Amino acid sequence: MGKQDEILETIQENPGIHVRGIIKKTGYENGVVLYHLRQLEMQGKARSQRRPKYRRYYPVDVAEEEFPIIRNMRKPTKKDVLLKILIEGTPSFQELTLKIGKSPSTLSWNLSGLVDEGVVEKCKKNGRQCYKVKDKELFRKTFQKEFSKLFTRTGHDEDIFLTL
Repeated sequence: MGKQDEILETIQENPGIHVRGIIKKTGYENGVVLYHLRQLEMQGKARSQRRPKYRRYYPVDVAEEEFPIIRNMRKPTKKDVLLKILIEGTPSFQELTLKIGKSPSTLSWNLSGLVDEGVVEKCKKNGRQCYKVKDKELFRKTFQKEFSKLFTRTGHDEDIFLTL
């Protein structure tokens, strides 16, 4: 298997990965990885999206509307928040604070990011502000296609799939 094929396989196994992640997984030098990433994009075998801090790489079969879900599921705290929202339905901020075990400021920052990216939306339940997944069907499709293989070690598989 050539370097380019190995880099493409790494992207396919880790959608939303950034250059440093590819370097770490393949062991190739930065310049080698960047060269092959440009080649893969020019050949239409991979796609990327530039965000403020990182350029993330995706297989071509991943729809652009799935990028925010994938990107946020790669971040541990946002993943925890998102999965708790899925499991709980429409939890309040206080309920999330208790369930996740992060400081209120950390939780607030992560929730704001999820809302800004359109993955989660605010809602009202019994006069209290709550949170829910904005497009549960898109999340289900993305999760089943891209992330089901990543969750065998979380212990929440059954809960997650039951909520979807």
